[in-house]
Amino acid sequence: MDLLRRFSFPGIPIRGQWIRLEATLGAIAQYQNYPSDVQALLGEMFAAVTMVADNLKFSGAVSLQSQGNGALVRSLAECREQQYLRGIAQLNEESASAPAANTLADWLGKGQLALSLLPDKSTRMNPYQGLVAINPRGLAASLEDYFQNSEQLQTRLHFASVDGATTGLLLQRLPDAPDASEATISQANEDWITLTTLAASVTDEELANLPPEQMLVRLFNEYSCELYTARALSFRCTCSAEKSDETLMVLGREDLLALASEQLEIHVDCEFCGHRYAYDQTAVHALLAKRAAALH
Repeated sequence: MDLLRRFSFPGIPIRGQWIRLEATLGAIAQYQNYPSDVQALLGEMFAAVTMVADNLKFSGAVSLQSQGNGALVRSLAECREQQYLRGIAQLNEESASAPAANTLADWLGKGQLALSLLPDKSTRMNPYQGLVAINPRGLAASLEDYFQNSEQLQTRLHFASVDGATTGLLLQRLPDAPDASEATISQANEDWITLTTLAASVTDEELANLPPEQMLVRLFNEYSCELYTARALSFRCTCSAEKSDETLMVLGREDLLALASEQLEIHVDCEFCGHRYAYDQTAVHALLAKRAAALH
C-alpha cells in the first residue's frame, strides 16, 4: 500500500514527511511503458505533489508539470483530495532515448516546471501557478529553491527510486512563534542544521527499504520524534463518459457526423488510464440529440 506519514519534533518548529509509492507507479506502468529514468522522475514528482497537498487545507488538486524541447516533451503528476494520484509523461519519439546525464535538465532541454493549485469550484478560491526554476542538481534541489524563494520556507528533500518504487523524505523549517526569544530562535536554527545534516546522511538503499519508524530512529535517535497516522494513497483517474462526450463535441456537429459515417466506431482514449470510450453511429446520433435537447 502506498503511504504518506507526517512526523514532527516536539518543541521544535520543524516538520517532516515520509512517503513511499509503489502500487501507484505500477498502475501507471500498466498503461505506459516509460524508460526507467522517466518512471523515476514521475515517482519523484508524485511524491512531491502529494507532500505539498498534504500540507494544504483546501479541497482540490495539486499538480507538478513540465514542458520542454528535449526528450521529455511534457510530464504531469497530480494529487487530488490529498490521496488520489494520476500522471503522464510524453516523450519526443525522435529523441526518446535517454540523455547522456539523465538529469531533469537533460530530459527537458529548454523547458520549465510549474507547481499548480487547482481548488474545487466549491471553495471559491482562484487557481494558482508558480514557476519552479530548474536546478541542474535535479527535482529535489529545484523544489528546495522554490520553497525558499517563493514561500520563505527552508526545505530539504531526498528521493530514492529503486525497483519501481519511489520513497521521499522532506524536512521543513516552520516560522518561529511571534513571541519566540532570540535564544529560542537560535536554538531552532541549530536544530535545523543538525537535523538536515543527519537527514542528508541517509543512503538511497536505506530510504528505499527502511520503514519510517526504523528510518527516523536511524537518523534522529538523539531527538524526540513523533510519527503520525498514515495517509493511504492510490492511483485514480478522473476520466468519465461525460468528459469523453465533451471531448468528442469539440469536433462540432458536421465534422462529427462526417467522421461517424466514415468509421464503424469513433474512439476516445484516456491518456492517463488507457480506458477507451467507443461511439458507433447510434451513439453519436444519441449524443447530438442529447446536446440539442439541452440547448432548448
